[in-house]
Amino acid sequence: MAASWWSLSGRMQLRALACIVYLRVKSAAVDRIVHVWNSGSDALCSVQKFWIGHSPSVRLQNYTLQASTGDTFFMGVGVYGKAPSAYWETVKLEFNPAKVGRCPWFSALYNELIAAAKYVDFKRFDVAIDLPVARSRLRLVKDQRKYGLLEYSAENKTEYLGVRSSHGNCKLYNKALEQKRYLDLTRLEITVDYSMSSWPDFQRIFPDCWEIGSGLPPDDLQGTDLVLYLACNEHPEYVKMLGRKMRKKIEQLLATTAQNVQPDELSYKDILAQILYYGKDIKPEMWADFHEIDAEIPEEWTKKKTKMFDEIKSCGQFQI
Repeated sequence: MAASWWSLSGRMQLRALACIVYLRVKSAAVDRIVHVWNSGSDALCSVQKFWIGHSPSVRLQNYTLQASTGDTFFMGVGVYGKAPSAYWETVKLEFNPAKVGRCPWFSALYNELIAAAKYVDFKRFDVAIDLPVARSRLRLVKDQRKYGLLEYSAENKTEYLGVRSSHGNCKLYNKALEQKRYLDLTRLEITVDYSMSSWPDFQRIFPDCWEIGSGLPPDDLQGTDLVLYLACNEHPEYVKMLGRKMRKKIEQLLATTAQNVQPDELSYKDILAQILYYGKDIKPEMWADFHEIDAEIPEEWTKKKTKMFDEIKSCGQFQI
C-alpha cells in the first residue's frame, strides 16, 4: 500500500492558472474596444503586443494585454481563414483569475464583452498544484494517456500525460528552475474542460503522482535489495542505472513506500467558484458550445447562390 498523502496535503498549494473563454460578440463592440486602445487610454487595459495570425491554431487578430497589476493576458479576435464579419466576431480570452481578476481595467473589458455577447463558452481552465518537493523525488505514473518525457538532468525534466490543451492533459516540471529560484518547488498542471469539471470528474483525470523517498523500507527487505532500495530512495536518478529486471523490482519497492499526491476537494471547489464568478451575469440562453452553434448573420451570407448553370441543369436540358 502507498503511504498516505495527508502529510503532503498541508504543504501543497492548488490554484487556477488560466481560464479560456470564447464569446460571440457584436463586431461594433469589438470596434469600440479597439478604438479605446488606439486612443491611448488604459480604461480597458493596455496593448503590449499585436500580431496577425497565419495559422488555424491562432486567432486572426491577437493581442497581449496588460492589466493595472502589471500582469498580462491574451485576447484574440476572428477566425483564421474567415473574412471578418460586419455583425458578429468570435473572441477568445485567456487569463489568470488570480492575477487579473481584481483589476478594474480587466473587469471593464470583460463586462464590455459580456454585455455585447450573444453566446459564451467557458472552454477550459488549468489547475496548478505546487509542491515544495525536489523535482527528482516526484514522478508521474504512466496510464492509458500518451506519455512524454523531456529530461536534461534529475532536477531539470518535464513529464507529460495526455494531449496538449485537451481535457486531462498533465505536466510535471521544476517550477523553481523556471523561476530561477534556489528552492524545492515542483508544479503539476492539469487541463480541465469546463463541461467536465465536477469534483468526481477532476478525481478521474488526476494522475498518480508519487513522491519517492518519503517512506521507510519494508521490514523484510535485506541484503543487496535493501542497499539498492536505500540508494535509489535517496537518489531516484540511480534507478535508471540498474539492469532491466532489478530496475523493475526496485521501482516496485519504491512505489509501495511512496506518497501519492492527491488534490484537496475544498481547494478545487474554491477554484470552480472563482471561475463561476465570471459567469454570474451570463443568461442561461447565452451558454453554448461553439462547435454546435452559428451566430446569426444576414441570410444572403449563408444562403447558397444559384448559378445559371445549376438552373439549366435542374431543368433537365443537359445530362451531366
